Amino acid sequence: MRLAITMALMLVLAACGKTAAQKQQEEAATLTTLGEKYVKEKILEPNQAQFRNQFIGKGGAPCGEVNAKDAFGGYIGYQRYISVARDLTLLAQDVSPAEFEAQWQQLCK
Repeated sequence: MRLAITMALMLVLAACGKTAAQKQQEEAATLTTLGEKYVKEKILEPNQAQFRNQFIGKGGAPCGEVNAKDAFGGYIGYQRYISVARDLTLLAQDVSPAEFEAQWQQLCK
């Protein structure tokens, strides 16, 4: 009984003892996952999406690159994305290159 109480107490203390860096990593992982989810909602075959170079931008927006399939089933190549929210997810192909670059500089750099 004593051992069980001691172990439970240790688990509680361990959970409370997260460092700021650990909390920041968890938040970044959550935001990145949310960004992937919103990007997948915009592409044809969401389960086939390939992500790379992901990071959290200045304003907390998930940014990165996604390789998605086109209507013919072929990958189109990696393109950048910015995902502020479900309705504010922007793929490089959605707007002119100049407009996307301006948004990228503002939210991701």
